[in-house]
Amino acid sequence: MSVPRGRGYRAVLEEMISDRVHGASWYFLRLAELLEAGVNEQIPIETMISDIRSIRPGMAPLENVAELLTQVKPLDLSRAIRVYWGRAEEGIRANSRLFMNRVKSMVTISYSSNARLFAEAVGARVVALESNPGGEGRMWGGHGGLVVPDLTMPYFIANSDAVVMGGDGLYEGFIVNKVGSLPLALTSRHLGKPVIVVLESFKARRSRPSQVYRVNVGGIEVPLFDEIPLSLVDVLITDIGVFTRVDVAYIEGKFKETILKYASTTQ
Repeated sequence: MSVPRGRGYRAVLEEMISDRVHGASWYFLRLAELLEAGVNEQIPIETMISDIRSIRPGMAPLENVAELLTQVKPLDLSRAIRVYWGRAEEGIRANSRLFMNRVKSMVTISYSSNARLFAEAVGARVVALESNPGGEGRMWGGHGGLVVPDLTMPYFIANSDAVVMGGDGLYEGFIVNKVGSLPLALTSRHLGKPVIVVLESFKARRSRPSQVYRVNVGGIEVPLFDEIPLSLVDVLITDIGVFTRVDVAYIEGKFKETILKYASTTQ
């Protein structure tokens, strides 16, 4: 069985650890490259599991893949991740089209590839908050979005059809996303606008994240993520369906069932 040759294991791992811009979807796909490099360099599975969990402790896709490594060979799992990634994107795009003509303008936070897929699928105009600290929302400027200061969110929400955001993790009772997402959802609820979250099923995990990743801003440690209660989410769009009532165990189970099937057929 041939093993793809690319960057070294340590180079991929360090890139994932040091990254400050990308979300959980990016990390999930990068894991395929990390596993391939690990096989090339004969890194013990126990070491790969430990390294994956140390990248962003508690991040759902990382924890899910670390857990799956106890059941699946690394190279089979790497190939299954790539297959799942492509099909998840197709599912997100198809399910987003259900909102065509219902969401013509949207406010979003950070830069989510899933929020972008939604906007493209329905043809919505995008207003993106700058999303400080980090300023990832500015990336929307290169994709036709209007980038505005974070504190202007009430004005732009009031003049939009919905708030649409991605999510870095779906847990029992809440969604984790970039800091600022909770006030965005609360403001949307206050103004009577729906909150739509778009994420892949590989981000679903019932167990709570062990810790919240923090960054240093002006000498002050601040959390990089908010917990948004599911009670503030009106619609959850995933690759496996659209939900107004969220069963995290079901979504997590479907992901694991499907990726194990992909792993068994990539050999």
